[in-house]
Amino acid sequence: MSGDDLPEISAKCESFFSQVFCKTPILFSGRNIWSGISLEQRYLPPGETPEYSLNQFVITINLGKSFQVERILDRHLQAGLMFTGAVALCPMHIPQLIRWDRDANVLFLYLDYALLTRNAVELFDTDNFEILPHLIAQDLLVHQIGLGLKAQLRTNGLDSRIYAESAATFLAVHLLKNYSTRKSLIREYVGGLPQQQLKQAVDYIQDHLTQQISLDAIANYLGISRYHFCRLFKQSTGLSPHQYVIQQRIERAKQLLLQGEMSIAYVAQACGFSHQSHLNRHFKRLTGVTPKNLLK
Repeated sequence: MSGDDLPEISAKCESFFSQVFCKTPILFSGRNIWSGISLEQRYLPPGETPEYSLNQFVITINLGKSFQVERILDRHLQAGLMFTGAVALCPMHIPQLIRWDRDANVLFLYLDYALLTRNAVELFDTDNFEILPHLIAQDLLVHQIGLGLKAQLRTNGLDSRIYAESAATFLAVHLLKNYSTRKSLIREYVGGLPQQQLKQAVDYIQDHLTQQISLDAIANYLGISRYHFCRLFKQSTGLSPHQYVIQQRIERAKQLLLQGEMSIAYVAQACGFSHQSHLNRHFKRLTGVTPKNLLK
């Protein structure tokens, strides 16, 4: 099959690998929930894919038992044992074919090329970079990020956006630093955000608690990169942006509940939670009581 005839897997597909695998994914973030990254989980019976190419960077993580895997990448055969927790880095625009010998439980992380490019410019002062493909790698950070994103999607849905954007940024930087052919030139800042910028960030979050807050929006408002905002904000507050937003939403929920003028469902909506159950879970975790018990 010529390169022009290969199916090219992209974010425009209903799910990333819908053209390659017959069965639908058991978990799929879709194209609109998160920015910069998407996720799908699949149970795959033994088999092999047709030859295909990717127009975005894909990471696969084995969540199940070990299996033997072979990959023909640009006509070169690679093979090995995909052990539990193993990570594979799948290159873009290169013909590839995968086969495996037993049932597989695989998590796919689909990283936007634009996100990688933005971080490459900051790290290397150029958008010319290459992330080297790996059939099998042990990378605990990538594994934990994948599990965290999967858990957030299952439990928080739309409310997981700021968490996912933070994870996508750190994942992109991690890959560029550890798997690319270039050496980082980035200067690591310590000491947190300047007080004025910290105040601007906090004010922005307070003003937008009822909305789906975007990391890019806050970082652009401050005039810094998403990566540096995440790092410096945590240095300043001791909390990640995601943790801080949840904390502030719960504080506002407490105030509204104690005023006694709104139902719990309306309080959840007024504090930026997409569902009352999300408010209940975070409220109990942070305060030790449920919203209903607070009102007794």
